[in-house]
Amino acid sequence: MAKTPETTAMELEPDEVALIIGEDDGQMSVRIIAGVDVPTEGTDLAAAPEIVLALAMRLMKDPDFHDDVLDWYYEHQDDADGEEDDDEEKEKE
Repeated sequence: MAKTPETTAMELEPDEVALIIGEDDGQMSVRIIAGVDVPTEGTDLAAAPEIVLALAMRLMKDPDFHDDVLDWYYEHQDDADGEEDDDEEKEKE
């Protein structure tokens, strides 16, 4: 019998929303989990759920977006470390 993969439990604060991206049979899977139930009636969402929902929809509906996000990440990966050092130097001046 095949071993069942373990799952990880995570608690979210009431104002947090998580975007969970996985892979299922070579296809991207996307789930959204909110710390509390998000009302589905009406059109106004708080900023966090709205941003997560927009990212999830874009990932699922725009195949080029995945590559664009990775390209941006790799282009800025080294910048993130350097920017913190630059900010600290500016504060000292």
